[in-house]
Order: sequence, then structure tokens, then C-alpha cells
Amino acid sequence: MDTNAVIIMSQLVEAQVTGTPATGRRYPFLEIPNLSRNNLVVYAIEAFGYGQLNVTPNGNAILGGAATSATPTQTTVVTLLDNRKNQFVYQIPYFSLIRTNNGGDLIYLQPRQINLTDCFIQLTSTTNVAASEVAAFNIYYYLT
Repeated sequence: MDTNAVIIMSQLVEAQVTGTPATGRRYPFLEIPNLSRNNLVVYAIEAFGYGQLNVTPNGNAILGGAATSATPTQTTVVTLLDNRKNQFVYQIPYFSLIRTNNGGDLIYLQPRQINLTDCFIQLTSTTNVAASEVAAFNIYYYLT
């Protein structure tokens, strides 16, 4: 794939570990008012580990940041659902969405309308994960 992309619109989004970190629990993407519409069509995604982004603009630490460990990026999976609640990306490893781990490429998706708060992350291990840390993504999208 080409490492360059035409950016129509993009936004940093987060899925936050709330409470005591637990394996298998679904941690949904946080609501972003300007992205709460059902006409959001995502066509690409990338993720960030603490080595690329220590803290989000919202002041949230990235997964593994408190422990300065990349382990949480290797033990977290991501599920994306379309606006009909169909899983079209199911438990893709967070690690593989980080551009520096895949030759600098974005992960391109078949464009789909999504409801962001239906999408979530899950931990397969809680090692080096602290409460309130976030998985951070940049989504590339357009509106219909």
C-alpha cells in the first residue's frame, strides 16, 4: 500500500480503560459530539503506542505509558462495528494498527458508516495497563 493518503477528514479518537483493567471486557470508544452522526464513513485507521504519542490532547495517557511498556499494544484487540452493529473488523491486534509496526502504512478499510461508540477495544492481558489509559486512534473519514 501507499504510505500516503488523501485526507478528507481525520480525528483522534480514544477508547478508555475504565475501572480496574480486566481481560475480555469491552472498553468503548469515547463519544465525540461532532462524530456522533450516523453519516460518518471510515475508510482508514491508525493507532498510536506511547512511543508515538504519550498523552492525548484530552490529557489521557496512552496504553502502557505509565509503565513505559509496549506490552499493552501487543495484548489489546480492536473491534469495529458498522451503523447496523455488524462487526466488520473483529479483534484486530492494536499492535498491527500502529504505522511504525507495519512499514508506515495506514490500515485501509472498505468504507463503512459507523457509530463510533459501538466500537471497542478488549485486553487479552492487563500487564502494564493502568486505569484511565486509552487506546488512541486516528480515523480517516468522510461524511455522507
